[in-house]
Amino acid sequence: MFQSQRIIENLKNNIFRMDKMILLIVYALVTISTVFVYSATRQNGMVVKNILWIAIGTILMFIIASFDYKNIKLYIWHIYGVGVMLLLLVRFAGKKTLGAQRWIALGPFQLQPSEFVKVAIILVIAYWIVDKYKNGINNLKDIIGSILPAIPLILLILIQPDLGTTLIAISAFLFMIFLYDANMKPIWIIGIVVMLSVYPVYRFVLSDYQRDRVETFLHPEKDKKGSGWHVIQSKISVGAGGVLGKGVLQGSQSRLEFLPEAQTDFIFSVLSEELGFVGSTLVLLLYLGLIYEIIRISRIIQDDFGRLILYGMAGVIFMHVIVNVGMTIGLVPVTGKPLLFMSYGGSSFLASFIIIGIVESIKIHNNK
Repeated sequence: MFQSQRIIENLKNNIFRMDKMILLIVYALVTISTVFVYSATRQNGMVVKNILWIAIGTILMFIIASFDYKNIKLYIWHIYGVGVMLLLLVRFAGKKTLGAQRWIALGPFQLQPSEFVKVAIILVIAYWIVDKYKNGINNLKDIIGSILPAIPLILLILIQPDLGTTLIAISAFLFMIFLYDANMKPIWIIGIVVMLSVYPVYRFVLSDYQRDRVETFLHPEKDKKGSGWHVIQSKISVGAGGVLGKGVLQGSQSRLEFLPEAQTDFIFSVLSEELGFVGSTLVLLLYLGLIYEIIRISRIIQDDFGRLILYGMAGVIFMHVIVNVGMTIGLVPVTGKPLLFMSYGGSSFLASFIIIGIVESIKIHNNK
């Protein structure tokens, strides 16, 4: 009896210490998600599944938040090993869809390990930097060394192929070391060299079919019924919303099935058509608020390990927004990356709630 009372009291204390603004934003986003998953599909079954993933994710979030994040250090290489095994399983026994082998079939459910491994990559890098680079990251050798343990995981994701998650993981790493006050001069130099080499590589290195892909991305109307179809329909959907939108459930692009993968990759297009510029801007402000709140927590804690994890999680959320929204308006190639807390999908929802669980754990347990 006393044990049960202690558990309940501990749970109450943890809930009291959680960041309420983060919870408010997250549940605003998943509520909007549920509405627009229905709008995109008009299937009650999809809505029920969406709510189920939200419920499971919520339970997972509270469980993770209740554990002290510092104990991650004790299991970091176990987490690493599980990540490697999952990605190898995908490689040799995964389900291949649309030319990519990214999923493991578990009965009616398809698990996408890369959604979870990107979180593991952040934890591994944070642990490695705190353990090996106590004097800071001061040069190119340190930058390369700080990401070294994560490279096998990143390469296993890349060969699926999953370029989107690979870029998100690398960008989150850069987010981490930039906010950690690393010497970024070598990165800026490399960035300038890459930018200057873009045209020569395009002109003299790429083959004809690779140049065609680049041109189709830049000018999707050149292949309206082929690889340019997705982007063209998405841009029509976004533009059709105007300032205030057509109204919830009134979007024509998804209802008439012109917009492919409307409930997953292009849910922001559905939202933009039905809520217009004002509604889509408000949703983006919710993401901005979520990222701001995570960074705010990082500024008030004393632990470098927790701070680095928060930087990485903020970077992951930021890059998902950039990649997904950029994809819907033709600024980024179509990579199939979900909009976290919005796009339909079990792996995406669960990984997103794991991220929030870890963030809340750092908020709760940092001063204990």
